[in-house]
Amino acid sequence: MAAITKRSTSEGVRYDVRWRLPDGTQRKRSFRLRGDADRYAKKLGGDEVAGLVIDPNSGEIPFGRYAESWIESRIVKGRPLAPKTKSAYAELLRNTLSDFDPVPLVRITPDSVRSWYSALLRSKGPDRAAKAYRILRSVMNTAVRDRRIGQSPCLIEGGGQYEAPERPMVETDVVLQLADAIEPSMRAIVMLAGFAGLRPEELLALTRADVDLMHRQIRVDETVQEINGIGRVTGPPKSEAGKRTVAIPRIVVQVLDHHLSHFAQPGLDGYLFVGERLGRPLGRNAMYSAWHAALRKVPAAPPGLRIYDLRHHAATTTARMPGITTKELMARIGHASMRAALKYQHATEERDGKVADWLDGLVAAAIERRAADRLAPVVVLGEH
Repeated sequence: MAAITKRSTSEGVRYDVRWRLPDGTQRKRSFRLRGDADRYAKKLGGDEVAGLVIDPNSGEIPFGRYAESWIESRIVKGRPLAPKTKSAYAELLRNTLSDFDPVPLVRITPDSVRSWYSALLRSKGPDRAAKAYRILRSVMNTAVRDRRIGQSPCLIEGGGQYEAPERPMVETDVVLQLADAIEPSMRAIVMLAGFAGLRPEELLALTRADVDLMHRQIRVDETVQEINGIGRVTGPPKSEAGKRTVAIPRIVVQVLDHHLSHFAQPGLDGYLFVGERLGRPLGRNAMYSAWHAALRKVPAAPPGLRIYDLRHHAATTTARMPGITTKELMARIGHASMRAALKYQHATEERDGKVADWLDGLVAAAIERRAADRLAPVVVLGEH
């Protein structure tokens, strides 16, 4: 329980509120008015009953130091942060939250957060401001749980929300044109992204052992990230849903068969996609450079189209298959639902094979349309 003592000082009477923390440490806070001391003692009594007694000195740690420790020790769904995520968080702290670095946690107020957020919104835009606010809110919420501060100063309604602009849609014909336009060693990248829905970081991690042409399947169980100051980092997907086996259409099987014979590294552990320099694994910069060169050759490609948007094509075309369920679609593209409390079941291989057959039909129809319109034919295997 808190106790109040009265004492005289050169500046007048002071009222000291003294209390003990659960570990036995004694704390004191002084007030000029007896009423303020009474209210604080009453609050401490309520917090003590609720188990919320805060050590006022623990909140004096500077935000920057605490946030750095937060990044290193953060656990999400039982896993530490991936290196790429750590790097992204550190960059946000460095470039958007540095104003708070020297400020003690306990001195960060709702007003200072609102002023910072308004300025960031004007200078960096809503996307950047929302990302930075989510980091600040998470750090301060952890400080509350650590009993360093009594409550979070992040009270901006909707501050961490941002509606990203809808990505451009791409037709199957355009995917095929891009596969023809890109350099031969990366044709399989376009086909796997556009018809199997693989992410760029999943494509760069594929090895020969992940390809099963006989059963028309690609196994995804690793990703590759390239981090400034660290380099190439291979690790598991962000979620368990990212680990999956995807059935692929026959036309993709044909492209992969040719690719394995001409471009992939030898051996089961050999990477599927290889860079020009000394046969090393393909890097993101080289992949994106080839992608942008291909875009310039295909006038029908929507402006600003990214390799990642091909995955959107794979998902939307798959969703058109009659009778396909949301669970089957999510399993195929490796997407974890944030509202799902349990891991959803993966679609059966038989059902996923039907999805691949459905995509074969779409591709065949697109090829026929291209021939009818006198477009450049799909490159026949061996012409590359």
